[in-house]
Amino acid sequence: MAVLVLGLIAGFVVGLSFAGDGRIALPETPAPVASPTPLVAPGASSTGTDAAPATPAAPAIAARTVDGPIDRQVINRVKRDGVLRVGVFGDSFGNGIWDALYRQLPKDDGFEVLKFAKEATGFTRYRVIDLEKRAREQLAAQPVDAVVISFGANDNQAVFADGHLHPLMSDGWKQVIGDRIDSYVKALRSTGAVVYWVGLPVMRDPQLDADMQAMDAFYEEHMRRLGVPFLDSRPLTLDAEGKYNAYLPDLKTGKPVLMRTGDGLHMIGVGYQRLTAKVADDLRRYAERARREAGRPLPTPTPTPTGNAR
Repeated sequence: MAVLVLGLIAGFVVGLSFAGDGRIALPETPAPVASPTPLVAPGASSTGTDAAPATPAAPAIAARTVDGPIDRQVINRVKRDGVLRVGVFGDSFGNGIWDALYRQLPKDDGFEVLKFAKEATGFTRYRVIDLEKRAREQLAAQPVDAVVISFGANDNQAVFADGHLHPLMSDGWKQVIGDRIDSYVKALRSTGAVVYWVGLPVMRDPQLDADMQAMDAFYEEHMRRLGVPFLDSRPLTLDAEGKYNAYLPDLKTGKPVLMRTGDGLHMIGVGYQRLTAKVADDLRRYAERARREAGRPLPTPTPTPTGNAR
């Protein structure tokens, strides 16, 4: 009896495996599914042949700000004459940042703002000027207590290094530029200075703006890992619709004020002062702390300039 039951069950199962024409019904073949293509950042190499995989990013360290411990070298210099010296490094944007801070941090308030920036320079142009070497020479002649950096206007291009041409924002580009920035910041910190990086404003040309955004994101992440405060200029240079506009509302009056030059790239004096207002405030607080620790009297502050030449 058991054998008969098993036989009936087996026959029923086999019958289900056949189509009406006596052929075995096989499962339909699934349609081929394409492997997802990884997204490639603008300007990056999609072949992966530009360079070996980059070394995993080091974890970020705590930012060294004006409210942290003040280096003994800074205290000793301030103790001599009560002056806090600020060095501004960069390209043509650095020149504009220098002019703004020079007006916002006057000598009468115990500041000396030194221009170490030079136009047409950048981290992709070391065959023209080695920025680290130049900075070390400048600081050997004139040590500073605080540093403000603004680079990038000339770096939206490939970089040639070690016999290879690395496209903008490729892994190779990031490795070369990142290594140069590491060494550069280390050189600037050699005098005990606190270091700031001021990012680039929005650009009128869409492609240039996209390049600058990509570079600034790289710079900001790199500064985070180095413990360098990064000031994002972009929000300060967008209009109410989030677009480029040569005229922006005054932060106090709300009235439209011309902020940009005709090239759609640079800013005019009041525009740069808009970008550096936060840095200037921080450096005033830093100077006050340094003078107090150095035992120097605090000068009576002068009114904050409105942008007119002194």
